[in-house]
Amino acid sequence: MQKFVYLNYMSTTYAKVKTGIPGLDSIVSGGLKQGRSVVVSGPPGSGKTTMGLQFLYAGAKDFDEPGVYLSLAQNIDEIKSDSKSHGWDFDDLISKDKILMIDARPFKLTNDSIGKDDSLYRGEQIPFEHLTKLLLSSIKRVEAKRIVIDSITILEMQYSDEFNTRQGLQGLVQALESCGVSSLLLSETVNETQIPPEWFVSSGVIQLRHTRNQETMERSIQVTKLRGIRHSEQIHPIELDENGLKVMHPRLMP
Repeated sequence: MQKFVYLNYMSTTYAKVKTGIPGLDSIVSGGLKQGRSVVVSGPPGSGKTTMGLQFLYAGAKDFDEPGVYLSLAQNIDEIKSDSKSHGWDFDDLISKDKILMIDARPFKLTNDSIGKDDSLYRGEQIPFEHLTKLLLSSIKRVEAKRIVIDSITILEMQYSDEFNTRQGLQGLVQALESCGVSSLLLSETVNETQIPPEWFVSSGVIQLRHTRNQETMERSIQVTKLRGIRHSEQIHPIELDENGLKVMHPRLMP
């Protein structure tokens, strides 16, 4: 007769960071490790941005942990507007210096034309350095405990040299972790056979998937890597609704 037991990942001694995402903490020993950087990887529509915003909003509102959201892809006003569909009022938290949202897109629209935003990158060969300085000053400004970068992939796409990309990522992650902030680095993936460089330099990798099953699309999550943390390695179904992301109950394991 086959026996089944519930997974138990709650016994740890490290300082835990509650994610604010229902069901997620139960499969990562009760929370992420404080002061570490974790990559959230997935294809378009898998819920990466929602997860990042939910992590920040819960931190500021429920756990008294201010946060910084750095966008390299989307207009901040659009992000705040979309967040209201989940009941997340970022304007209120911004007014209380609990959240800082930064538009760091590498291009800007001026006089009906699009050009490179040299005010941010200043022609540097590796803009990781300037971006890191921007983040460190932002952390001090709101005494941030959480960081979300959306997405790190856009920064990497500017370089053909893998060494420079990985070196820049390593410096960024090292700087964030030395400040003791807990970071989610959102990463866009389409081909799972090619491992992106941020997987190697980060302390953890969480994969989100969005796949077709006959006439429906199914979302799932898998914790691929978390250094120093006992975690589930199963693929868990997730729901994305008006309340944000929710990890369904962990499956039974033989």
